[in-house]
Amino acid sequence: MKIAVFGPHRRVGVIVENKVVDANAAYAKYLAENSQEARPQARADAEVPAELGAFIAEGNRALEGAQTAVDHLWSKASDDRGLDGEVLFFDLGDTDLHAPVAQGSRIYCALANFFDHMEAASKNSAGNDTAEVLDRLVQGGPKYFLKDHRAVGADGEPVRYPARTRRLDYEAEVAIIVGKQGRDIGRDDALPYIWGYTLHNDWSIRDNVSFGPDFMHSKNFDTSATIGPWIVVNEGLDPQDIPLECRVNGEIRQSGNTKSMVHDFSTFIQHLSADTTLYPGDLISSGTPKGTAVDSSRQQTDGSHPDALFVKPGDVVEVSSALIGAIRNEVISPNA
Repeated sequence: MKIAVFGPHRRVGVIVENKVVDANAAYAKYLAENSQEARPQARADAEVPAELGAFIAEGNRALEGAQTAVDHLWSKASDDRGLDGEVLFFDLGDTDLHAPVAQGSRIYCALANFFDHMEAASKNSAGNDTAEVLDRLVQGGPKYFLKDHRAVGADGEPVRYPARTRRLDYEAEVAIIVGKQGRDIGRDDALPYIWGYTLHNDWSIRDNVSFGPDFMHSKNFDTSATIGPWIVVNEGLDPQDIPLECRVNGEIRQSGNTKSMVHDFSTFIQHLSADTTLYPGDLISSGTPKGTAVDSSRQQTDGSHPDALFVKPGDVVEVSSALIGAIRNEVISPNA
């Protein structure tokens, strides 16, 4: 099942045959036509919420209700209108899909989590201590940083080129969505906490990259994360065997698989939940394989990188996975 967030009111939708179905409204229609429920809309609001965070928190009940509603709408419904005559499904090309991120969710991003990415960066380094720094990042437990959920963009939305950089980079990643609340989760108990999977382009400023106190500044700016196009749920995916690619203007730059993660998703769930509660809707992103502009460019003696491979306004970047979908964005001038 593919769960999306769509339309002006950012409602939960189910992707079916190139259409997006309003899960909450379709379930209310199902209840009205197949039960003695006196208040079908109120029950639908409780069991198949229209807001993503509440929908995720409902767990299997919401997913089963949404599937039941879709099956009814496609085969047995009296018509294709809701209880108040509203449209229940839309062509994908006729409605906006938003980033499938629940309001207030945290976006945890793995750092230095693909060996090939770090090895390539080390080989292209001109610094005497860079290899040592990168080795420290890879060794030991998981490392991460946070993205601001308010800086997230969706598939098809323009990415604003930050005025403070001349070296904007892309990072193809897979993100898991936490499905239930938990703290101090053991690694062997972690998989049931994964609710679904989506794609993430972790846009990054690379001018004089530092892993010091200002690192977060290079990772957070308006449109600094593209997430989507939807969340794949209950399709039997192995979190440690998901392929992903990145293309810039049609040219393949990255081609990897989550099986090459240094620390797998279960390890991250254990690490992040230590003394800290994870909540439904929180995202954990995989880190990125080799092929970024920064790990493919020879560092200069002043610490900077040649800008040839970094994206510019007008470039189109696509992150994709055969098991999930694709997110595609054009980079635009900060003054556009």
